[in-house]
Amino acid sequence: MKITDVITYPVSYELDTEFWMSREPYRTASAIIVQVRTDDGVVGTGIINGRPMTEIVNIVTMLRDVIMGMDALAHEAVWQKIFAITYTRAGAALDRDAGQPHFGAGKRPQILAALAGIDLALWDIKGKALKLPIWRLLGATSGTTYAYASGGYYEAGEPILKVAQEMASYVDMGYTAVKMKCAGVSLADDVKRVSEVRAAIGPETKLMLDANLGYSLDEATDALRAYEKFNIFWFEEPLYWYDSIRALGELARRTHVAIAGGESQLTAWEARDLVDLGGVNFMQFDATRAGGITELLRVAHYCHLRHVRITPHHDPEIHAHVVAAMVNGFGVETFPYKARDPLWDRLYSKKPIIKDSYLHLDSEPGFGFELDWQEVENHKLI
Repeated sequence: MKITDVITYPVSYELDTEFWMSREPYRTASAIIVQVRTDDGVVGTGIINGRPMTEIVNIVTMLRDVIMGMDALAHEAVWQKIFAITYTRAGAALDRDAGQPHFGAGKRPQILAALAGIDLALWDIKGKALKLPIWRLLGATSGTTYAYASGGYYEAGEPILKVAQEMASYVDMGYTAVKMKCAGVSLADDVKRVSEVRAAIGPETKLMLDANLGYSLDEATDALRAYEKFNIFWFEEPLYWYDSIRALGELARRTHVAIAGGESQLTAWEARDLVDLGGVNFMQFDATRAGGITELLRVAHYCHLRHVRITPHHDPEIHAHVVAAMVNGFGVETFPYKARDPLWDRLYSKKPIIKDSYLHLDSEPGFGFELDWQEVENHKLI
């Protein structure tokens, strides 16, 4: 089964509201759909959660010629050939000024995002060729995984305590775990937000806090001491990007609250260091952002040896297959707020069912979701 074509469909939705994280706004919901076609007629679909979209699309287009004619079932061989572009002279093919990043050039994050989309499409092909869902292919006995509701952004023009109503609405939907943002306003105001949310969701609901790399070590320490009384389930990506591993390990030693992170890591090597030096209890490596299922499996197995749970960032229609199969799988992130995530609401004609804080994959071959191609056409970016 040979690869005959690779096609991209970048889609983007402009949001009516700016949803702020700790340091940056979320103004568009976007994704790059990647299809890999084969001479047997089997077509695999992957999803890239990365930016800048135009640059990633250009790299996927370049990679088409790199992997053309390769065995579509040989995902490891394809992965290694693409990954080698990040450290060999092959990277010079990207353009005249942007091969390796010795002088501030380089496109490693974009190459790894492109690799993710292609790798995911190859796994979809593998499942379809063998007439098995990915979760079954990976050895799971069930396609059901735990799911939590993610939201709680700082909405432009809205009072900061609106978050309590939002989080309570997820509990009403049947979720038993919810996640909200922090580190975007003063600590005093964030404490008010967390206090209101805890009162609104009750004492039994799991409450996660996501700082999106928003604190220094000492600021995070002070914040945790203020939040601990609200029975926080985990504290996610608390520290600034420039010291987010070793300092995270120090933070972990200062608290009994579980630490989550990993969505910003781009390789299994980085994830390894986050586990060994950062003290994380929950690993959130994102297969749609870097490396695909092939790399996520490496991360998951290493985490198992270090007693770290797997709960990938974003795209539950992809990640639930791995979580369901891993003995250390915890759950998946879902976004029930339609104004924040129109992709989940509108892009799919068929997708997993989420009910009572569990996501249920079916037994369709491959990833099992289907796209609304009219919706793709209506929101195609380029």
